Amino acid sequence: MKKVLSLVMLALLSVGAWASEVTLNMNNVDLTWTAVGNDQQTTSQGITIYYAKAGSNTPTSQGLTANHIRFYKNTTVTVSAGSPITKIEFTPDGSGYDAANFVPNVGATTSDGWSGNATEVTFTMAAQYRCKKMVVTLSDGTVAAPYFTPGEGTIYGPTEVKINAQDGATINYTLDGSTPTTASAVYSEPINVTATTTIKAIATLDGVTSDVATATYTMETAQSVANIAAFAALADNTNAAISNPVVVTYANGQNTYVKDASGFMCIYGNELSGKYSQGDVIPAGFGGLKTTFNNGVEMKFPLFGFEDATETQAVEADEVTVENFGNSQMWQYVVLRGANITYHNGRYLGFRVDNSTDSVAGYNQFDFTLPDLNGTYDIYGIVTSYKGAIQMYPIEFVDVNPTYVDNIAGLMALATGVNATITNPVTVLYHSGKQLYIKDESAYMLVYGSLANTYNNGDQLTGIAGNWTVHNGLTEIIPVASTFGEATPGTPVEPELITIEEIDQSMIHHYLRMENCTIAAIEGDTRNFTLTDETGNMIMRLNFSSVSIAEDFDFTANYNVEGFLAYYESANGETQQLQFYPNLIEKVGGSTVVSGDVNGDGSVTAGDVTLLYNIILNNDWTGVVNGDQNGDGEVTAGDVTIVYNAILGGNN
Repeated sequence: MKKVLSLVMLALLSVGAWASEVTLNMNNVDLTWTAVGNDQQTTSQGITIYYAKAGSNTPTSQGLTANHIRFYKNTTVTVSAGSPITKIEFTPDGSGYDAANFVPNVGATTSDGWSGNATEVTFTMAAQYRCKKMVVTLSDGTVAAPYFTPGEGTIYGPTEVKINAQDGATINYTLDGSTPTTASAVYSEPINVTATTTIKAIATLDGVTSDVATATYTMETAQSVANIAAFAALADNTNAAISNPVVVTYANGQNTYVKDASGFMCIYGNELSGKYSQGDVIPAGFGGLKTTFNNGVEMKFPLFGFEDATETQAVEADEVTVENFGNSQMWQYVVLRGANITYHNGRYLGFRVDNSTDSVAGYNQFDFTLPDLNGTYDIYGIVTSYKGAIQMYPIEFVDVNPTYVDNIAGLMALATGVNATITNPVTVLYHSGKQLYIKDESAYMLVYGSLANTYNNGDQLTGIAGNWTVHNGLTEIIPVASTFGEATPGTPVEPELITIEEIDQSMIHHYLRMENCTIAAIEGDTRNFTLTDETGNMIMRLNFSSVSIAEDFDFTANYNVEGFLAYYESANGETQQLQFYPNLIEKVGGSTVVSGDVNGDGSVTAGDVTLLYNIILNNDWTGVVNGDQNGDGEVTAGDVTIVYNAILGGNN
């Protein structure tokens, strides 16, 4: 822990130049929104956002969620500040409502926002836009005021408050109502607020001090109820705490589904994301705001009193049939046995048993990869409803009549879409996000889909199941996620050393290494590059989030690259080509990325720590050549520790 804390301080101290960028996480947890008639307004870090109705559309609290804000069609969004604004960048939540649907009243529209020079910019929304983050750039010479997470307001139990500021800034704060100065307490960790408290804070960077930011947290006593049923009986918008424990039946992102002997409930809040897993017992004393969502009881922000689970218990799904599937089971964890998927229209599904004329509606809320539509399954899920119609959010499909094969080649010999279990172990080559590369004695393959576990090179997996398909000309396995359990560590696999001239289509998904290559940019393209060695050239595509090409990348140097051969075919068939997906780029004659050189400049310095710090806390990949130092497919504190050890002790 001391190493990690030292790392963060090292990263903060290593930030040199600074830009006046204000990052606003657009949700109703980090920001405090105030109703102004039918409109909504929030102010944070000196930036004010006013969301106003237009025509027949009225923004309400329904547009304010725990992980994004929904700006509806024909409404206006006004962004203003005390200093001139030169750029506004929007980041969508990834749900598909992410087209450039904003029309500014001044300045110029960019691909992801606006540029110009104004103290106030008003956008008219041409269509719904779900905004996860907004970055506002102010004129140089100013420091944004700090902001607080969660935003100020009424609290009902001990609450940890984080103070946030620009990268590299020092935060000073007070708790007694006095105005902070650079001599006040220095912020280093969240403040545990246990009574009504006013926090004031300033940020200082390169001798420039921000305006004072103020947040008041008013402690009130929440009503106490015994169980979920008593909580459900409360009037909406009542804050209450449940005085007995509940069990988590399923958790995914901002949705945590729980039960006790009296009923079922959904707890909605981004602050619980990743905190609990199925079977965890949430200790007594937690609470939040009681609301009703789609006819089901929901607890949402302000959430309080959620302690870590200290025990777990087995959770069994309650069996339901098509005939008894109804509103009384809202939020219940259930299983529908022996069912077929009768239709699939986007994320909308239908489930039917034994050719019955009745069916259960489903919605792929959690964006799972669906199995073979011709199979028969025990379908596990959460009961919910939409506009009064009962439906299921599926979370697992268990094949009733499984097929077994010996190896990858045996699975590929089946018809596309047919699920089968591979009985022999397979070896992991690389795992990044939804992409898992594996091999066995018969073939190399890509597994594409969301998995609960993260795997490392050399790991052994046994009993995995899935079906195969072809996407953009590339053959891949669609996994049955529940069969991808804990791995058995094995011997790491070295890539095959090869030249571009030797590459052919039979090597798709192979783990390859090419040495002494040059990398050339393609004009107007930030993901595709030309990779050349002494035998030929090919397209190198940045496909993994752990690898990027920085703006100051040295295109005159030679590089060794490792990664995977892929094939791309456009929908119209006009483009057909082999591509190379790198998971490592190392400069010839310099330190390799795995020994701490994040920016690819041939040395390991505090600047490499800063880049990792920016990835982890701000998802900022600027200047990163390879952030994944330990090869586990993601950037975490473990990667920072590798760089830290390289700087202080020379350990790789």
